[in-house]
Amino acid sequence: MTDRSSTARQKILDAASTVFAESGFGGARVDEIARRAGVNKAMLYYHVGNKQALYTAVLTRNFDRMEKALDEALAIHGSAREQLEALITGIARTLRALPDHPRIVLREFASSGANLQPEVLERMVRVLGTVRGLLTDGARRGEIRATDPVMTHLAVVGASLFLSSVAPLRERISKIDPGITAPDDADMGEFLADLLLHGISQPTTGDAT
Repeated sequence: MTDRSSTARQKILDAASTVFAESGFGGARVDEIARRAGVNKAMLYYHVGNKQALYTAVLTRNFDRMEKALDEALAIHGSAREQLEALITGIARTLRALPDHPRIVLREFASSGANLQPEVLERMVRVLGTVRGLLTDGARRGEIRATDPVMTHLAVVGASLFLSSVAPLRERISKIDPGITAPDDADMGEFLADLLLHGISQPTTGDAT
């Protein structure tokens, strides 16, 4: 793929991402995606394909970026807690760079993933594998207790997706109540890791901190 062709494809995927986030898969129109990308429909079909191909390409691109960010975050050698914080922070930073992604994925969760093709599901499973590896290794080292990796993954990713999706609303609300602010990526990672590892109960005498 030439640089020019690659640039055109990225413009189309960027436009498609925005339209899918705004309208969902069912409500998205190829004409609107082409208009926002500044190309005609023939060019759009040439570089990517039909609406399903566009949707799949947007999501595979996003999950590939997520997987790369998590691999880089977990390259840091440390405790299970440090790695968990790094993982959640990596998720938060990727979602901040891909603001359409939470809205698209939350729609899919609500519809049981009706529009997700095998290529997308495979990438979701790979991200799950990264989280599972962290949890399994942490439990093996005795730093955390063994938990259901799928449920834990859904708790971490689900919370990250939701917090990212409501960030614009929190920013609006903060103008009414300055005490309500949107956390930055590192703060979100630290908060969710602490909540996951310790909950909200006060430790009793003799409990490890």
